[in-house]
Amino acid sequence: MKLNVKFLKFLAGKPIAILNNSTANRINVHIGERILISKFGDTLISIIDLSNELLKPDEIAVSEEIIKALSLKEGDDVEVSLAEKPESTLFIRKKIDNQKLEKNEITKIVTDIVNNALTEAEIAYFVSAVYQNGMTDTEIENLISAMVSTGKRLNFKGEVVDKHSIGGIAANRTTPIVISICAAAGLTIPKTSSRAITSAAGTADVIEAIADVEFSVDEIRRIVEKTNACMVWGGSLGLSPADDKLIQVERILSLDPEPQLLASVLSKKISVGSKHVIIDIPYGKFAKVDKKRGQFLKAKFEKLAKKFNLNLKCILTKGDEPIGNGIGPLLEIRDIIRVLKRDDSPRDLENKAILLAGEIFELCKKTKQGGGEKLARDILNSGKAFSKFKQIIEAQRGAVPSIRELEYRLGKHTKNILAVKDSVIKEINNKKMNVIANIAGSPMDKGSGIYLHKHVGEKVKKGERIMTIYSDSDARLKNALDLHDKLLPITC
Repeated sequence: MKLNVKFLKFLAGKPIAILNNSTANRINVHIGERILISKFGDTLISIIDLSNELLKPDEIAVSEEIIKALSLKEGDDVEVSLAEKPESTLFIRKKIDNQKLEKNEITKIVTDIVNNALTEAEIAYFVSAVYQNGMTDTEIENLISAMVSTGKRLNFKGEVVDKHSIGGIAANRTTPIVISICAAAGLTIPKTSSRAITSAAGTADVIEAIADVEFSVDEIRRIVEKTNACMVWGGSLGLSPADDKLIQVERILSLDPEPQLLASVLSKKISVGSKHVIIDIPYGKFAKVDKKRGQFLKAKFEKLAKKFNLNLKCILTKGDEPIGNGIGPLLEIRDIIRVLKRDDSPRDLENKAILLAGEIFELCKKTKQGGGEKLARDILNSGKAFSKFKQIIEAQRGAVPSIRELEYRLGKHTKNILAVKDSVIKEINNKKMNVIANIAGSPMDKGSGIYLHKHVGEKVKKGERIMTIYSDSDARLKNALDLHDKLLPITC
């Protein structure tokens, strides 16, 4: 069926087409199902939506993603037909039934995810099946290979290093500090980060508060050539693109299946050409994993890394409470700048960043064993790390604000949580803190989140501030306060 393209100018993040209801009935397609859109031999799979108000029966509206992919102009005619159900849905059903997937089956699922041949519901079934039934080491290895092969790859000269955390710990924004220290030491560290999945903010969300994080592959190369590093969102680069689509669904489901966690991390590291990688695995009562599970993950990461010739080491770190004081993009940036400027920095965040940077130095033999932390601290104390941080941010079309400027940009609606008696902080629940920060508006509202005035083991007096909630919205603040009163994330 030929239809005339009408421009409505909308971005959907994926190929979306809108049809008139009568047109959909003629094609025998329903909302959320797939159609093929063709022009001059180029064909694209799209998910459909319906509207009688916006379109006539002979018209089709398409998202900007389709316009770009097919080089469409308003008024062009395109051929539209019903798309067959992908074979990969059979393989997803196989995983739901707890059967092992073969290499070609995993490759087909990943390829169809990248090509938008699977709906969000079908991807959600795959994520849920992997979460419920797991994957063998061979399946995970094949998943990594498929995720890498369906995306672009970067190559850089020199010692390419990287650092990653499995996440789940509130604040814990060590990455920008580690990158600045390592890049200042002459190492190449092209960091592609995700947005928040289970935490209040991801590294990309945080850096986006003061600089751009979306760049083309060529732009990334220029930034890294100039500064030795970058801190960008991986979702815009086409590196392991299936991972970014899986993460979108995982965020909706609040799931982070272990096999996909392993595949996500390793596929991204391989795609950016990393040679030496440190993985931070925080463990503890309120972390994603306990120590036993952390050790299991460590063994899995290191075993899989060998299959892909990655020099990788996992570090198990205590994650019983937030690391740093700020939870939310601008609040975390403030902590980062304080560490880098040597200005009343959160010592737990500073010490952990130095530990991880030191491990990188030793892993790539920049220093002898035992000398990494000293080198990292020397670079930090010299001011070279802060200078490198500013250089990276400026290369990413941003600027490093002063602490005063940052505080002016924080959410204007605030509420202090006060101690009701003289006591000692016994526990701070990471998961509850992240949820409260999310409800306050983080990470979308960059100035929203939580600032911790006290950590576990510290004494508080009656009426003293324990934490402050920030929000850009009075309604969001009220919701965050109501949730705080229900969850009680801090135990005294």
